[in-house]
Formats: sequence, C-alpha cells, structure tokens
Amino acid sequence: MEPTTFGQVAELVAGLGALGVLTATLNLFALRVVRIDEVPGCVQARIRWWSAHNPAFLVVSAGVTVAGLIMMAL
Repeated sequence: MEPTTFGQVAELVAGLGALGVLTATLNLFALRVVRIDEVPGCVQARIRWWSAHNPAFLVVSAGVTVAGLIMMAL
C-alpha cells in the first residue's frame, strides 16, 4: 500500500468542499420551493434549522473548497 500524498489529500479536501457547496446550493433551492405549512410537523423543525444554518454551511464549504484548491496549487 502506497502512502497518501499531499496532492491526494488536497484533491479530497477540494472534492469534499465542492460537494458541500453543491449540497448547500440544492438546499437553498429546496428551501425556496417548499412551503413549510404543507410539510408534516416532524419535518418543520428540520426545515427551520436548515434555513437558519444553510448560509454558514455554504460559506464553510466554499472555504474548504478554496483551501483544497490552494493546497493543490502548492
């Protein structure tokens, strides 16, 4: 088994960040489309939580992506 290189770690970090950005973007779209009155009560708390925390998740994911890309450039 070969050891993991710095470049492979950088690719993984950038990929995970990009996946987070994609997830947050899709979540933004879903939160705009869904009407909170029309979903079951057990889901409403989760929708409110994501509505409050999705912007921070998007910013952190973008930061992780940028960090991964910078690591790849080194």
